[in-house]
Amino acid sequence: MKQTLLFILFSFFSLTMFGQFNPDGSDADQSYFFNAPSDQPEVKITIFPNPAINFISISNEDKVSEISVFNLVGRKIKTFEAQEGAKYDVSDLPQGMYLIQVMNHSKKVITTQRIRKR
Repeated sequence: MKQTLLFILFSFFSLTMFGQFNPDGSDADQSYFFNAPSDQPEVKITIFPNPAINFISISNEDKVSEISVFNLVGRKIKTFEAQEGAKYDVSDLPQGMYLIQVMNHSKKVITTQRIRKR
């Protein structure tokens, strides 16, 4: 009985936290982390290559004004001003996982994506 109750509570918590289930019955996406607000039109941004070695690039640069690199603790490591066709140097970063936050011209977060640095 105890195991069944714990399993149900764990399942409910997991589904609620990761946006798969909304207790109010709505289909709205709940974004708990670095995602853009749902009232903004979705902009498809791709960060490549992943894994990165010396640089990263982004697609759809006309919608982007700033790119920030965070470690997994949330500390901002680097910031770049977006330029068309630019390659952003990450060669000085140690190997590991990083979060790349992309902001639009009104300084709102478009997306945050995880990359691996080799």
